[in-house]
This record gives sequence, structure tokens and C-alpha cells, in this order.
Amino acid sequence: MTKVNLEKDGQYKPPTSYDYIEAEVAQFEEVGGICSNKDDVNEPCCTVRSVVLGLIFVIGMSFFHQWGAVQVAGSFISSILVIVLVFPLGHLWTLIVPKAKPFTAKEHGFVLVMANTAWMYYSVFTYATLTTLKVLERDNLSFPYYFFFVLALQFLGFGLAGVLRRFLVWPADVIWPQNFPLMALLRSLHDRKINASERIQNSSQTRSWRSHFAHNRLLYFFAIVGVVFIYEWLPLYIMPILRHFSWMCMISPENNALAQLTAVRGLAVAGGGLTLDWYEVTQYLGSPLILPSWAIFNIAFGFILIVWIVIPIVYGANVRDVRSKPIGGVVSRNFTAVSLVTAFTSFACVSAVFMHAILFNGIDIWKQLRTKKLGNMGNDMHARLISLYPPVPDWCYLEVCAAALIIACVTCDHAGWLNWYWVLLSIFIGAVFVLPFGLVSSITGQLLHNLSVYYICILTIQSLPFGTSARKIYTFIALSYVVFVQTLALTQDMKLAHYLKIGPRPLFAAQCLGGFVCSTFSIGIRYMYVRKGQVGTNWSLFNNTQLGWNLLNDYVGFFSGKNSANQSLLWAFVAGAILPIPGWYLSRWPKLSWMKSIHWPLILITIGWLPAIVSGGALFTWLVIAFTVYFTYGKYTWSQRHIYLTSGALDLGVNLTLIIVNIALNNQKVAFPHWWGNGADGAADSCAKALN
Repeated sequence: MTKVNLEKDGQYKPPTSYDYIEAEVAQFEEVGGICSNKDDVNEPCCTVRSVVLGLIFVIGMSFFHQWGAVQVAGSFISSILVIVLVFPLGHLWTLIVPKAKPFTAKEHGFVLVMANTAWMYYSVFTYATLTTLKVLERDNLSFPYYFFFVLALQFLGFGLAGVLRRFLVWPADVIWPQNFPLMALLRSLHDRKINASERIQNSSQTRSWRSHFAHNRLLYFFAIVGVVFIYEWLPLYIMPILRHFSWMCMISPENNALAQLTAVRGLAVAGGGLTLDWYEVTQYLGSPLILPSWAIFNIAFGFILIVWIVIPIVYGANVRDVRSKPIGGVVSRNFTAVSLVTAFTSFACVSAVFMHAILFNGIDIWKQLRTKKLGNMGNDMHARLISLYPPVPDWCYLEVCAAALIIACVTCDHAGWLNWYWVLLSIFIGAVFVLPFGLVSSITGQLLHNLSVYYICILTIQSLPFGTSARKIYTFIALSYVVFVQTLALTQDMKLAHYLKIGPRPLFAAQCLGGFVCSTFSIGIRYMYVRKGQVGTNWSLFNNTQLGWNLLNDYVGFFSGKNSANQSLLWAFVAGAILPIPGWYLSRWPKLSWMKSIHWPLILITIGWLPAIVSGGALFTWLVIAFTVYFTYGKYTWSQRHIYLTSGALDLGVNLTLIIVNIALNNQKVAFPHWWGNGADGAADSCAKALN
């Protein structure tokens, strides 16, 4: 219900707040259990305190991440760690600065949004930009080219994200589950009240120590952080074999069939290969605790169908001589059974995601295309609350995007890296994928980064007259892929601000300021290291995939000449376009309406990470954790917020361990004494037969 305010003359006055009874919650249970259904428009957000703290974290994280890039083992500061560090600093400011008001949740969220620009820069840098910069640095480039290129990369996605708000932020069904652990921790820190269902639960229980522990969210959170921090020393330093623990293979180490079927780097059949390291499980797949249940069932269905049925058939039939190599393995110049099938699924995903968007989201997309204001988003509680704040017009985002586009074209063309018209093509390709893949990520919580898009960028390059010019090739990749992934990352932060009720204008300021400062300091620090001859040994992550490596290093063409056998993979685009159609057609009958939950793009995207980046054992372990939580505690009870707190606590514990292990030990080349748990084979798999 809303407050109805009347002026003295009896005319209606627009409300300054919406008040809701506690029973009125969001349309989705996940959102209702995490995000507040109340708001105070007068709560401070963009203050001197929040801006100063935000700048401190942006600059500090930029330096820390760039310093880590030239070390033996780099570390990172995650969003969940930012939340924990900012909270005491905000309250310390209140104690030190005279007449300072209490530190609010919105200020905390404002700092987090600014800091997330540095986290996003690090993530994109690791995946796609790193190799491009290393190639360009060989030319002893001047700093202005360096600076404006990175600045353009940062703001191209920002402008596009603003334009796509009506599709990927405003609608109620784009929930962005990646934000739920952050929301759960923020509310636990700032909102100590308990809801009605928890009060009922408390009144029906004896206040034992278990009950006290369960209902004291901060105690619960930090207890898990402590346990994980202690445990993660085992897989990250003392006993790395736990990261690729092929226990079933150890029964008969020389049995090749057992190794291929059950090892972590094999098919992990019957749980014969497990990954007992939260960091290894979630580094690329994300947390299994945050996904909606229907998404978990889709991924499990895809894993069983493709990994445990299709791949053994391909291996047994010896398609393209795959039996001469391990069934999965790691990076190889030739296709293994797993990499051949996942190459097919990666290509199929591209057409599947477009077809799925047209069939299942086409009508909504058309309606949202004509939506100009948040007030037109229907009966969505959060949209109504945020509509009280002054909006940011689309032209503001379009101006930012246009300025970044001009800078990118002028810089790349003048520096001789890429002609301006190829710059426009690369940006167009990346932008085309944002909406359909964004719809997948926003409702499933899976995979902002996407191998399928990366592969399409490389395949496009092979049809262009670039020859063997590494500068042109990698500049094209960086522009195209970074536009895609940064737009999604910024859109995810916009939804976080949407849930926190941070107004559109403070959000615009936070992302603009954070992006500019992060770009300036990150590239300046890296340039300083380059001048000193310190560039690090790592390359972009996607270059480590079998398909990515072959595409980048074989200039003949992936579908021509000696690689003409790969033309059979073109059928993947046809298959991907067909797969969503039966489910969409049959779901129109009431008895088969459940078939609309079959999500082929999600299935194909997840499987596409195998085998080089994500092992079969890691994905199996991920599913085991997801189903264990689903069938025991569930996520649709009063303890829902505890599930997301658990996810955040696990991430924080790993982050802290990783920072200490890398800085204090790995970067100092202090190895743990050699023993069975850190043997040579344990680096990739404890089962040697699975790798050769």
C-alpha cells in the first residue's frame, strides 16, 4: 500500500516513499527472501564518506591486482571481501569525523558499486585483455595510446549497459542471483531485525546454543569463514592433490579404462573423481548455492546427457581418432573426445541462445523496447520503489558510449593497431551478443564470461584480411569480447543498486567515477611495470583452451585447408537453433508447461567449459553440492538468507587464504615439503593415466 498525501488544496502529492506490510514481497521467492521490501528515500547514499571510501578501494584494488599480475601467483580482492573491509571503516569515520551521521547501507552499497569497477577490470583483464596488452607492449607504445585504448574499453560497455537497462535491469524476472550473497551480507550487517517467520521459529524453539548460532547471522557467517580459511590451506598449499582427487583411479592406477571413466580429468563417472576445493569448484562456474533449482536440474541433465552418454559414444566410435588421446585431458593441439564434443556445444550455444530469446522472451523484449520509464514496468515492488528517484536519461549513456567509440576508433587507427572500420565491426559483434546471453546470465546466475562468444570473435578474425598480424588479431578480440562482458558486469551492478535502492543518478556517478579512476590507475601502474621490464608470464585465460589455442595459432582457417574436417562442426549452429523449438512448442499445452523450464543455452554454455578450464570432476562436485543443499536445507524457507550467507562466507574464506598463501609463500617461492599429497601428478590430476 502507498501513503496518500494531499496538499492543502486537496490535490494529490506524489509519495516520497512506499510503505509495505511485511507480507508483501517480490514476485520471486529468492528476491523476497534477500531484498528489503521497504525504502527510505532520505537515507544518505552519495556522501563525502562513501565517495572517499570508494576511491580508496578503487585505487587500492587497482594497484593490488596490477602488482599481482607481475608476481609468480596473483591474488585478488573480491566483492565480498570489500563489504567486510568497508563496514568497520565506515563506522570508524563516524567516530572520528565530527557530526558525522551513522554509516548507512546505501553508502555501503555505493562504495561496493565503485569498488566493483576495479573487480570487473581485473576479471576482464585476466580473461581477455591481458594477451592484447602484452602484444601491444612489444611495440614500445607511448602512454597516451595505452591510456586511451584502455579507457575506451572501460566505457564502451558502460554506455551500452545503460541503454539495455529496460531489458536486463528493470524487469522483475531478471533477478541476477550473483548479487544475492552480497545482498545477504549487507543486510546482515546493517539490518539486525528479524522477520515474522523467524520470530515464529524462535518462539517455537528453546533458545539453545544451536538456535542462537543459527539466528545470529554474523556469528554464523564469520564462523564459516574461519572454518573455510583453515581448511583451504590443504588444497591451496599443503595437499594440492585434493583439487583433482581421482580416488577411484587409485584402486588400480594402471587401469586405463578406469582412469578415463572416473578421473577428475576424465568423466568423473559415479563420483570417482572429486574436487575438494571450493576455489577450484567455483572459480569459473560460480557458486552452486545461488542458482534457482530449475537451473541446477538443467545443468545436471546436460552433464548426464553430454558427458556421461554422448562423449563415451564419440570416444568408443573413435571419431577423428580420439581414442589415441585421453578422453578429456588438458590442452592439446588435437581434439580429445571431450574437447571435440564441447567445441560442438560451444558453437551450438550461439544459435540456441538467439532462438531461445526469440521464442521465450520475444514478446517481453518487444514490450520492453517501448518502455521509457521504470513506472511502466508493471506491479514490481522494486521497480516502484526505485521509480521515486530522478532517472538518468538514455542520452547520457549514449553520449558516454559515443565518446568511447570515437576514442577507440581514433586511438586504434592512429596507432596502426586496427583500422577504424574494423573497430566498428568488432564492437558491433560484441554488442549483438549482450542481450541474449545477458538474459541467460541474469536469470540463472551463470557465466558472465563466455567461451562461445570468444570463439565467434576468433572465427570472425579468420575471415578478415588480418593475416598473421598479432596486433590486429588481439586488438579485435579485446574490443569485441570486452564490450560484451563488461556490459553484462556493469548491468549486474545496476541490478545490485536497484535492489539496494541506490538512485539512478548516484549509480551513474559511482560507475563513471569508479571506471575512470580504475582505468587511469590500472594502466598507469602496469605501464610503470612494463617500463621496468616486469610484465609477468601469464596470458589470457581463454588462450589456454584447446579450441582457443588452435584458432589463434592456425592461420590456415578453422574450416578450410588441412582443417576442412572441422566443417562438420558447422552443423552445431543448425542443431543449436533447433533444440529450443520442441520445448517451446510443447509447453503451450497445460500438461506440458513444465517443458518451458528446459533451457538449452544454459546446458550448452556450462558444458562448453570442459575440459581445459573446468574438469569433469569439478562440474560433478559442483552438482553434488548444489543438490545436497537443495534436498536438505532448500532455499525456500525462513533460512533462505543463510544459504546465501554460506555462499559468501565460503568465497571470503577462500579469498583470504589465497591472498596469504600467494603473497607470503608462493611469491616467495616457499614450497611445502614434498610428500604424497603434493606430488607432481597432483597438479593436473592425481591419476596419471587420465592425462596420457
